[in-house]
Amino acid sequence: MRKSVIAGLAIALIGTLTWVPQSNAATYGSVSHIHDVKVFGDRVLLNTHEGLYEYLAANFIKKLSRDDFDVMGLATYGPTLYSSGHPGAKSDLPNPVGLLSSADGGKTWKKVSLQGEVDFHMLEVGKSDIYGADSGSGQLMYSSNLGKSWRKLGENKYSDIAVLGTKSGSALALESGKLLQTTNAFKTSTSVKSSMKWSSLEIVGTTLYASSAKAIYRSVNSGKSWKKMATLSSEISSISANAKVFVAVTSEAIFVSRDGGKSFKS
Repeated sequence: MRKSVIAGLAIALIGTLTWVPQSNAATYGSVSHIHDVKVFGDRVLLNTHEGLYEYLAANFIKKLSRDDFDVMGLATYGPTLYSSGHPGAKSDLPNPVGLLSSADGGKTWKKVSLQGEVDFHMLEVGKSDIYGADSGSGQLMYSSNLGKSWRKLGENKYSDIAVLGTKSGSALALESGKLLQTTNAFKTSTSVKSSMKWSSLEIVGTTLYASSAKAIYRSVNSGKSWKKMATLSSEISSISANAKVFVAVTSEAIFVSRDGGKSFKS
């Protein structure tokens, strides 16, 4: 959900680098950088420089991906994972890897499009729509058919995008902390009035979630009004959620809720 990697997350969570055999559970120190955190089913995934990992508990992670590549952008929709990034030393994938998808929880990946062309550092996926921010060109790109074909939307100016399920081309986005809405894949957009400065967005069904400073808010009317649902101990940089799990990332820790956001544990 990010325009770029989460600043400070790796520095705060990783510490001194140590190596743990990948067949076993590992620690934050087993990876050199955590790019982002995503909820997938009842699991919490970390896309890292060394591959895809599952977060099991504080400083306790397990590698999932067999393919050796730097998982930069990561998005989920239903049972499918989507990713982008760079191949590892032992990989036969092109550089950059373009858009990849996985139907087995990230163990294996197949090529979808843009191999050798695009490195998405931000990916957002809906029923048919995909938005991706290419780190090489700086372009925001859009696909209305799950990555089969693409069009460029101009220089990316959004830090986060939430794809709406109402119709293709409908989405919400953050620009400099302000919330915008589009119904035509950002050909045009309108401002959603709010006094808050938002840092991250997530959509689950018809419910919109957003973070501002240390707090998480919920809206059931596309951001017209908000209700605070939780406050954490430090400023939130990223959130990810589905009907089962809610995750919030700060510079101090990864906070997980399995009761609808009533309580969070790190």
